[in-house]
Amino acid sequence: MKKTIFLLLFALVAGCGKEPPFDPVEKFKEAEEQMQKFRYEDARKAYQEIQEKAPDRSYDADIMLRIADTYYGEEKYSEALVEYQAFINFHPVHRDASYAQYQIGMCSYQELTTIDRDPAVTRAALKEFQNLLVKYPGNPYEEEAKKYIAICKERLAEYELYVGKFYHKKGSYPAAVGRLERLLKDYPGSSVEKDALYYTGLSYQELSESEVSDEEIKEKGKEKISAEKKSQKALALKNFELLAARHPDMAKKVSSHIAKLRTP
Repeated sequence: MKKTIFLLLFALVAGCGKEPPFDPVEKFKEAEEQMQKFRYEDARKAYQEIQEKAPDRSYDADIMLRIADTYYGEEKYSEALVEYQAFINFHPVHRDASYAQYQIGMCSYQELTTIDRDPAVTRAALKEFQNLLVKYPGNPYEEEAKKYIAICKERLAEYELYVGKFYHKKGSYPAAVGRLERLLKDYPGSSVEKDALYYTGLSYQELSESEVSDEEIKEKGKEKISAEKKSQKALALKNFELLAARHPDMAKKVSSHIAKLRTP
């Protein structure tokens, strides 16, 4: 009898010490509550606990996306980008795939800096927003993506102008022309088009009027050099005339250049 009572008591104590079974649904609700309070780290831990304790939900779309959102909310954009990309890799046709793609673009966009810095992150943001339009046509984020695409292109144009002006100031006119003409080709109608045309014209004019060394004459020959100077002069005139036509407020500033370049 005593033995039976002892065993019953042991079983009761053992039962009291048992943890209740893990409930992923309740844990998800808890995580969502933390998200609403902007407690992103606590929310992430709860979502990750579901992944650990409910293996069948390790790659659950909602959980993967919410983990990415916690990093984004903490402004940990590199980590967020990795998680959003993982979501797309596992759920490319999910209803929220376009959102994840949009957020990938935003992760790069949020890290844009000043125009004098390497524009790699701007190019990355531009590429991802463009991918969104191609991969998910008609998605709910299309208009926002187009807005950010325009901003990224504008910033890239500003960067090319910055570099072009730097080369012009240094007297590296061929390099300046290369950057500025790429700007005009890749980003037509940008807000810096006016300055790009102006400095392209100036750079070509400087090249057309620069002195030629005896060594260069010997290497190329007078006829070739003469043809190059003529071409540079024509290109300088073309850019100044285009500038005056498109931007009448610049006509007076470039009028003396145009008059000089038109002189035989």
